[in-house]
Amino acid sequence: MIFAHITKSLRETFPGRASEWALSLILLNWGIILLLNPLLFSSPSYRPLAGLAYPENWSIFCMVAGGGRLLVLAINGAWRRSPHMRAAGAFVTCFFWFQISIGFLQAGTWSTGLAVYPVLLLLDSYNVIRAMGEAAISDAAGKRAKRHEPGG
Repeated sequence: MIFAHITKSLRETFPGRASEWALSLILLNWGIILLLNPLLFSSPSYRPLAGLAYPENWSIFCMVAGGGRLLVLAINGAWRRSPHMRAAGAFVTCFFWFQISIGFLQAGTWSTGLAVYPVLLLLDSYNVIRAMGEAAISDAAGKRAKRHEPGG
């Protein structure tokens, strides 16, 4: 029953949330690649990031944030629509895109990361705004429904 509902919800919501799914998966994959290649941070482009945290920590944080966000997207609507959780997930992911972008900028190597990560940051910033808008609509609908309940 739950699986059928999740599948139906996914079919209905995926087109409008494709970038949320993609960005979550990118962050999860980033963490996995870093776990498999901890020497990546020895590259000059990654040295500023290595100064903030060990590669193992970056890997774990990225996998938890990306995987957690994927979980929120998967169960979204199974019990209740979760635009608040989606907004929080996108906001947390923005932190990673921002740190990675600043790290590449500070490295001064002008790597291709500067062509990608700032764009991911902008896209997830848009996802935060969009999910917050959906949360406001959801909250307003909940308040209207509560006013129309007996005793409400």
